[in-house]
Amino acid sequence: MSTLALLLLACASSPGTDSGGTGADGSDGDATDSGSPGFDYGALTLDPFESNVVDGFLCPDALDPEGAVDKQFIDCAIEGENDRSPAPQDTLRFMAWNIERGQRLDDQLAGFADGRVPTPDVLLLSESDRFCARSGDRNVTQVLAQALDMNWAYAVEFVELPRGGGDETCEHGNAVLSRFPLANVQQLRHEANLSWYEDEGEPRLGGRIAVAADVVVGEKIVHVVTVHFESTVSAFDIQVAQAVETAEHAAVQPFGVVVGGDTNAPFYTFDLSNGQHNDETIAAFTDRGFEDTHLSLDPDDRITHENGLVLDLLLARDVHHHDPDLCEEDGCGGLSDHKAVWVDAELY
Repeated sequence: MSTLALLLLACASSPGTDSGGTGADGSDGDATDSGSPGFDYGALTLDPFESNVVDGFLCPDALDPEGAVDKQFIDCAIEGENDRSPAPQDTLRFMAWNIERGQRLDDQLAGFADGRVPTPDVLLLSESDRFCARSGDRNVTQVLAQALDMNWAYAVEFVELPRGGGDETCEHGNAVLSRFPLANVQQLRHEANLSWYEDEGEPRLGGRIAVAADVVVGEKIVHVVTVHFESTVSAFDIQVAQAVETAEHAAVQPFGVVVGGDTNAPFYTFDLSNGQHNDETIAAFTDRGFEDTHLSLDPDDRITHENGLVLDLLLARDVHHHDPDLCEEDGCGGLSDHKAVWVDAELY
């Protein structure tokens, strides 16, 4: 058996994973109750050269939203491509970026092409549309991954519903993109969640999710998680519960871990400025041994959202990280309402 095969076998039996869940074709596994609350462990194990690109909706309930048995805990297949396996390297660049649904995808692609946004080795992507009119009816994650020559795994967060007879139903979610093979991809639909089905401005099926995967770099593995926590200020307790749930999942992994994305943590900016530790969302990670990879930067230089807050983070455990940075306004302004953040790291 090859070294890679042995590593993937080790991943499959690692703590925090299960053999059940939703298969690549959207069928139910043995261990997961479809549509039930809680993390959907073992949602998909991608062979290093396996692909699963779907023509229609990833969520069957998108065909009949009113008939959905559960408007929040929906069952959706994972989509992705996993046919790239470059030579290993010692240093990886990890990036987290909320791309604002890919509504300015062509500009974002140009930003990567001309170097305003550096091309990472692992991209933790949030708010990515799938065949939505507002983003050009494109599979945003697939277009971005193919342009960057990366493997990818995508999971639906929300089925976006028409607003007053407007746009057609489409899907919106989060993803992991990687130059290296992915294994043990999971969609982690949070047990604590807020339903947006009755929301007048953005009616949706579904709820917040994280996407997790093992990135296989030669004989080393790093576990990564893309997050996009609840943004409703009045539901701060739900956001904290989502962070705790994710941190508990990440903390038991047997490899180094990088968690990144849009935390929507409302108080962390003030903690950074005042030297305090009041934000419970980020504390869910730091209390479990994770480090804010950008902590060495001046708080005023860390603003990632147009509202003046630090919302987008990379949190690492058991990796040697250095050289944190983020997009400058003069280079990345206008590409998204969030700035990309990145850090270089070596795996132990």
